[in-house]
Amino acid sequence: MYIHFPFCVTKCTYCAFVTRSYDANGAARYLAALETELRHFPETCAAVPLEFATFQADTLYFGGGTPSRMTPSQLARLLLASRSVFDFAPDTEITLEVNPGDAEPERLEACRNLGINRLSLGVQSFFDRDLALAGRDHDAQAARRAVQMARRAGFDNLSLDLIAGLPGQTLTDWRTNLLEALALEPEHLSLYLLEVKEGTTLARQLAAGRLPLLDDDLAAEMYLLTLELLGEAGFEAYEISNFARPGYRARHNLKYWQDLPYAAFGVGAHGYDGGERYWNTDRLEDYFTAIDDRHHAVVARTRRTPHERWHEALMLGLRLDEGVDPGRLQSGYGVDLWRDYAAVIQELQAAGLLTVTDARLRLTPRGRLLANEVFVAFS
Repeated sequence: MYIHFPFCVTKCTYCAFVTRSYDANGAARYLAALETELRHFPETCAAVPLEFATFQADTLYFGGGTPSRMTPSQLARLLLASRSVFDFAPDTEITLEVNPGDAEPERLEACRNLGINRLSLGVQSFFDRDLALAGRDHDAQAARRAVQMARRAGFDNLSLDLIAGLPGQTLTDWRTNLLEALALEPEHLSLYLLEVKEGTTLARQLAAGRLPLLDDDLAAEMYLLTLELLGEAGFEAYEISNFARPGYRARHNLKYWQDLPYAAFGVGAHGYDGGERYWNTDRLEDYFTAIDDRHHAVVARTRRTPHERWHEALMLGLRLDEGVDPGRLQSGYGVDLWRDYAAVIQELQAAGLLTVTDARLRLTPRGRLLANEVFVAFS
């Protein structure tokens, strides 16, 4: 399950997600709409229709936006509404995205007591200048304190987000970020290369020449350094941008990469029933109206062609360190990679982008850097 909370106190300069300025009244109205959407989900599946095979869940992710702006009592209401429809597994992974500036001992302890057992902390950088440039509303010391408070509250599964390639960031800066993160001893790290999305404040700043453009060679060096340092620290590079200590892979995100179903709730949320992808309106007032009128806000759904399905499964699988099993792709999607793409596989191997071991295709470190080129070669 994914539940989207769109409100933020400030808008990050690089953010292209569905977000709105936070106000308590708007958030309360939104919470009530979310409860309605959750409780009426079986009716939605019949009306749209969506073909979920079961109403059982073993992961729940509160994302945003800034879901840590919700009070523990508000989170409790959403958990109650979720459990009224979905049968949760005993070991369900429940993740809350947390802005370090929202971390308070009492709030974190209350969240832990609710059964939230994983936090994803949006650190982004340990340099205050980077945080100011990105429009974050916390400083580096707040991030360090947030980790300490989370540990005291009983959280033993923490993920930290960092962004590589921020304007003006050097390789030495990135090394410092990685070492700072490792010193906090998280179980998981999500390390993203900055993507400049059209329409964001950052895109306008770059286009106007007010900030330096990103350097592809430097980004490559940062990624290779990441593989080196985190590998030495015992982290598994289990996905292109995600690293975990053994036993702490993000079970929720693995649903996306393994082409498994997930139910999504909230404005702009995207879900997948295993056959069709669907999404809610991304306009907040339209979301409120839709929930009032019909108890759901689904505005579109699409069934992928057989070619789209196998190609997406291939791309998502190659993002993982385990790679893809061509035999499984053939049985699941009817495509024989060994026969139909033998020349492509040979070319990618010769270019040092792909390896074939134990009858599985895997990206090399260089292939991870040029993953989009690999995916295009199979299109």
